[in-house]
Amino acid sequence: MNERQGDLADVCLILEGTYPFVTGGVSSWTHQLITNLPEIRFHLYCLIAEREPGPWRFPRPDNVVGVTTLSLGGAAEVLEGEGRMLQSEEEKALIGMLRSFHTSLLGGHPEAFRTLFERFRQTGFSPELFRTLSAGRQAWSLIGEFYQSQFAHESFIDFFWMWRTTHLPLFALLSAPLPQARLYHSLASGYAGMLGVMGKLAYDRPFVLTEHGLYTRERKIEIALAQWIGKSQQDEATVRPIRETVKGFWMRIFEQLGRIVYHYSDTIVTLFEGNRSLQIRDGADPERTRVIPNGIAIGERTVRAPVPRDPDGERVVGFIGRVVPIKDVKTFIQACRLVVDQYPRVRILIMGPLDQDPEYARECQNLVELLEISDKVTFMGSVRVDDYLPSLDLLVLTSLSEAQPLVIMEGAVYEVPTVATRVGACDELINGRLREDRLLGPGGIVTSVGNPEETALAIIRILRDEDLRRRMGRAARIRMERFYREEAVFAAYREIYRMGEG
Repeated sequence: MNERQGDLADVCLILEGTYPFVTGGVSSWTHQLITNLPEIRFHLYCLIAEREPGPWRFPRPDNVVGVTTLSLGGAAEVLEGEGRMLQSEEEKALIGMLRSFHTSLLGGHPEAFRTLFERFRQTGFSPELFRTLSAGRQAWSLIGEFYQSQFAHESFIDFFWMWRTTHLPLFALLSAPLPQARLYHSLASGYAGMLGVMGKLAYDRPFVLTEHGLYTRERKIEIALAQWIGKSQQDEATVRPIRETVKGFWMRIFEQLGRIVYHYSDTIVTLFEGNRSLQIRDGADPERTRVIPNGIAIGERTVRAPVPRDPDGERVVGFIGRVVPIKDVKTFIQACRLVVDQYPRVRILIMGPLDQDPEYARECQNLVELLEISDKVTFMGSVRVDDYLPSLDLLVLTSLSEAQPLVIMEGAVYEVPTVATRVGACDELINGRLREDRLLGPGGIVTSVGNPEETALAIIRILRDEDLRRRMGRAARIRMERFYREEAVFAAYREIYRMGEG
């Protein structure tokens, strides 16, 4: 779906599975960026998993002048039924280039994408091109070559679904029209980043990449956790585990896509120094990388007035985040069972959408019942965070991967301390990054990944010591006031966007 109006956009903002159809930290950040740069005209290019976009979860800003949506999950629909393909000689030439591209890419030559893209652009982006790349005779021959050369001892079905899952979205991008803009800005590498690369190559405009979390790393975690492959032609889930060698090849594809995106980015932004180091390790040019931490609006948020606390009263612990595997909600639930055993005067709220991975959400709800804490734990679904944070005594995150979680910053503004895993910028947000920052003292406790016992001990320690909880909450608030104001973030991006003025 393509919706346009007005003149050429200043920025084509490329989003994958987030704003404006999904709530969450990145979506909230995106909305704040757009609304705080009212002079910048944005065209949103939204990559979605569903066949049709859902409703907007945010008010539409006046400076969003166009919206394009492309369904990656529905890409296979183009292959259904009868449809034209390119002529055999043209098909043979294109698949030959795709074969050479794979060889170059896996050999560590990301610049090879330019040749492939320019050839496809000459052919013309169309459903015919998509069908040819995905289901033509030569395409099947290429799939067979890769399978026989490296995976003949593996299940062909596993290999085929891996190929289909990784390549159909890329072919959909190559076959889709691309709106013109003065600058392209992707909020992830992966497929969104590849679309930004295409904008740069097609129109010779600057391309900016911002990574909150590291896309490649998060995809590798998801692949490592995967136990079953997709769906059969009868739309029935198979019961065949994905073999490790196929997983490894799957990971390598995402690694190399990330290298392409880094290679063609004019500016690469991330949220903290640890991520920048990983970007450089994975192929980013150090001279084109920079750190812009998230900021937080402080003035509109006020801390609740101190009230006398009943030492025997109930305490409220909150988990705010999507109920998906990478947030490791199950570790939090297991920790809650241990907390309830030691500190029964507790109420636990899990706040976040349940519809992004319904099967995992059901597993989490079943785990709560199995551990017999249904009377203590409530799944709230999506909520307005500011309506609940002031009433929390403690915030908990047990994520396997994070960038710089906005929810920790939001809680800190309300003087709510956090227990969080040692991932991303969580340690910096809780304990400080600079020397003068660390002198403020901790704003919570950092724990190991996947450790419910350690998480439970940290929660209990804070709940049992009200003076400690207040000191941590106050340190967290002061840290935000001094080092994480959002005005600096918007000024930095306003300056970056000036690259598109040339």
